[in-house]
Amino acid sequence: MSSPDALRPASKVVKKRAISGSIEPRWPKPRVVRWMEIGAIPALAGLWFPDWLGSFRAGSAGSLLPGVPALPPLLTYVGAVILLIACYQGIKNMGLHFRGVIVSGALSVASAVASLATALLGLETASLLFTGLAAFFASGFLWFTIGKVAEISQETRTRVTWWLVAVWASVALGVWGGGLYAMSTGAREFGFTLLRTGVLMFTMAFIAARYGVHCYKTQTSIGAGFRSAPDDQFWASAK
Repeated sequence: MSSPDALRPASKVVKKRAISGSIEPRWPKPRVVRWMEIGAIPALAGLWFPDWLGSFRAGSAGSLLPGVPALPPLLTYVGAVILLIACYQGIKNMGLHFRGVIVSGALSVASAVASLATALLGLETASLLFTGLAAFFASGFLWFTIGKVAEISQETRTRVTWWLVAVWASVALGVWGGGLYAMSTGAREFGFTLLRTGVLMFTMAFIAARYGVHCYKTQTSIGAGFRSAPDDQFWASAK
């Protein structure tokens, strides 16, 4: 006599789709975290030391090097490049979040270069505009990276951090734009006050992102330390 299981209709078996080719190895998790920790130091310190925004306020006479135009936060740019490399390697080939890192990273680098070029040309407002955009898009590639970690790890603290980075970076860009508008209408001192507030908000966004790195470093739910692609990159096929 047939067993009850044998009489039941066969259910569809969900299998992972076979993908041809090979997956390029990514940096192991400890190395990614180490680069993020190293990059965070100049990225945060460069927002305040030296006082690059004060140099803009005082003009070239107030810059660190006499006769040299006030320049954007170059130390922060160095840290941001290190962070971008770490983010790229950390979620390499991981779908939409990885593409977001590439786009945000490219826009951040382009904005940073434009801010330096316009500063050397003496275009103060344009340089400050591109500086704010560079900081915003740098927050962006950190945001995409934290979002991927939150998606895989399913940790509440990482998801909350993801939202905090988004909120603070967005508010910072709005305040920054308000500062530039105030300067364009002649309220220069008030404009610089708003710009400093914007720097504070971007600092908070970067600190939140730094906490996201801590979440990534201390969580244990992401397998193999990112040495191999996680399961969510191999979508199931119900054929």
